[in-house]
Amino acid sequence: MDFSNDEKILYSVDRDGNRIQAFDKNGTFLFSWGELGKGDGQFHVPYGIDVDIRGNVWVVDRANHRVEKFDSNGNFITKWGSKGKGDGQFVDPEHLAVDSEGTVYVSDRKNENIQVFEPVVR
Repeated sequence: MDFSNDEKILYSVDRDGNRIQAFDKNGTFLFSWGELGKGDGQFHVPYGIDVDIRGNVWVVDRANHRVEKFDSNGNFITKWGSKGKGDGQFVDPEHLAVDSEGTVYVSDRKNENIQVFEPVVR
């Protein structure tokens, strides 16, 4: 779970439902997005989540071995990653963090590493 900086929206990963849910600061459900699949904005076991300083929502899509980025309303922006051991590849990534400069850190459980990605501005 993570809060958007500006709007105080709490984003929560629903792993079994393959979706992201958004709640206001009082815990009232606002909206959700995602479904099971491999396409843009779809998930197969979403896992880690973070919100950057611009309010973009970053999600680790564990079983699809990738990271997806959305705006604060859940609109798909970009994705990267595939299954493997090389740079930008993952095997069951779990968590991520985005720092104030926009650098993305992704923990990759089965490859036993943390990959660091330069700021992605979009």
